[in-house]
Amino acid sequence: MRHDLLSYIRHCRGREQAILRRLADGGSDIPTLVQAIYAGLDLRLTKAAGLSVFAHLEDLVARRLIVTDGEPSLNGIYRLRG
Repeated sequence: MRHDLLSYIRHCRGREQAILRRLADGGSDIPTLVQAIYAGLDLRLTKAAGLSVFAHLEDLVARRLIVTDGEPSLNGIYRLRG
């Protein structure tokens, strides 16, 4: 059980780092992030991947690591803070 939790945490941190690396290249929207991060993704899973990325973006905004205009939204443009 503990191993599964640690694997999940590592997976989440890896996804967060992938998002931050992509945002280091400039502002981006969710579809662009999904396309860059989930290379080769079955198109039927694109919406689910977008919601997962959005959850990470909401957390990164709350932690003040990234910004967006207004409240985080599925249609927002996200960029690194600074």
